[in-house]
Amino acid sequence: MHPENIIADEPAWRVPRQTSAKASSASKVIATRWRAGSERTLEFSAETIPDCHVVKIVLRTMNIRFSVSGRTVQDGVTTPGMVHATEPAVPARCLFRGPYDVLHLYVPNTLIAEYGRDMPGHHAPVLRSEAVPRKDMILDSLGRALLEANRVGGAFGQTYADCISMAIVARLLGSANGVGTSERSRESGKLAPWRLKRAIDYVEARLDEPMSLAEVASSAGLTRMHFAAQFRAATGLRPHEYLLRRRIERAQEILVGTGMSLVDVALSVGFQTQSHFTSVFKRYAGQPPRAWRESLAEV
Repeated sequence: MHPENIIADEPAWRVPRQTSAKASSASKVIATRWRAGSERTLEFSAETIPDCHVVKIVLRTMNIRFSVSGRTVQDGVTTPGMVHATEPAVPARCLFRGPYDVLHLYVPNTLIAEYGRDMPGHHAPVLRSEAVPRKDMILDSLGRALLEANRVGGAFGQTYADCISMAIVARLLGSANGVGTSERSRESGKLAPWRLKRAIDYVEARLDEPMSLAEVASSAGLTRMHFAAQFRAATGLRPHEYLLRRRIERAQEILVGTGMSLVDVALSVGFQTQSHFTSVFKRYAGQPPRAWRESLAEV
């Protein structure tokens, strides 16, 4: 019998655990995870809880169409670190074209108001719903740190989760109320969406092959220097870092769905040696691949 996870998987899209009502009244954030490795196309809809905002932090590269109140805010490839806040009591719908992994935070309005008392000059802070999802690598790091609460476990794990959640909310409120506007000034340096799609499609089709920065840049019609800078502005990741992350995500799908040996998994996602694969896997997943696979079997 395993203890209940602090960051539990959602029973349905954007449906938190049954404890959410108690947590909301206590001004605490509830964090849940919505994930699957299926290649199927699936569509879900839900209405935001009346007394909460829902914050979405993307944990893996996905292909989705996401709409709020009937308006499409994202259609296509979305990468780790993309963030979106949905206001209370509004309908949302998402079409997932393949595997997905998303962290959802249910932020009570009472907590937002409480934070406002500590923000000079802001009498009524807002967690604005973004027109489109935006990249925030600090929130990406905080979201991944939040997942460690399950590993810590127990009362200390819950305290850990509460502290990380508070840091996430503080970051979001600071951004929504005018802090960090310099980030938005870099929008013009981003890779054009059609170039980004070409580059991502090129990488996806060749994850098991060696590839150079020049080759990926050429697929987008740019030089290496211009491509690297614009790709990072658009995704928050250097091209090589993105490639490694996608290889590890593909490896995780294989580890879950097959009994393939670790050396064969490593080769199938473009690593030349199992030792390099193990080192990179541990960096991104927090565990070596064998331990990661065995931990899933225990759940």
